[in-house]
Amino acid sequence: MRSRFAFVIIAGVAILFPACATRGSLREVSARVDQMVKDMDDLRLQQGRVSTDTAATLVEVRTASARLRDTESRLRDTLDRVAALGNRVAAMEASVRELVTAMETLPRASGPSAPPPAAPREVAPPPPAESSVAAERAFAAALKTFRSGEHGQAVLELTEFIGRYPTSPLIARAQLWIGEAYYRQRDYRQALLEYRKAVDAAPDPTAAADAWLRIGQTYAALRERPAAAAAWQRVLREYPDSEAAGQARTFLRR
Repeated sequence: MRSRFAFVIIAGVAILFPACATRGSLREVSARVDQMVKDMDDLRLQQGRVSTDTAATLVEVRTASARLRDTESRLRDTLDRVAALGNRVAAMEASVRELVTAMETLPRASGPSAPPPAAPREVAPPPPAESSVAAERAFAAALKTFRSGEHGQAVLELTEFIGRYPTSPLIARAQLWIGEAYYRQRDYRQALLEYRKAVDAAPDPTAAADAWLRIGQTYAALRERPAAAAAWQRVLREYPDSEAAGQARTFLRR
């Protein structure tokens, strides 16, 4: 193929310049043509290598993105568990404080003639551990369904969780995941409603900040930039020290 291409070029030169063509000039032209063909082959080889490197880089980028999404999912799960444990500890501490207060109100005996002690006031017992454990298990099962991609079923399980454990500290997180399920199904209007329910149900600032951050992202998906910016600015204004605030700053700079 190369020799044929060179021959065609040489023949053309010989035809165009029959009067001045010599053997030396033809050899020079032939050498130049050979060099051009060689250069073209080298360029094709380099192009093939670049294409191979580009394909390999694309595969690495996709793999890294998948790992990042998995890491974010695991981090959210861990944060939810930590929040649940923190709420349980807070409930136990409150119960202990009530017991200590009740004991301090009891009169101390000062001698044989001391009056009988007054009946201690009733103290509400702490919530049974079994109920908290069952709630955490139900919440974890619903999240597992969500992560498996069954978003419609996850909405049902999370809604059932809220109805069965209305006083659970995980209610706000459950509502937040319901909104996320609708967001993944591109039902953005319903997602907004569910995220706002999470804000109303959130007893802790972390869940509320996350909900407002997701409200902003949902408005952005709807191409309603002013509403999205307002939601992110609210995160910065009301929850400036939260992790969501850092993400809100990033979104506002885009």
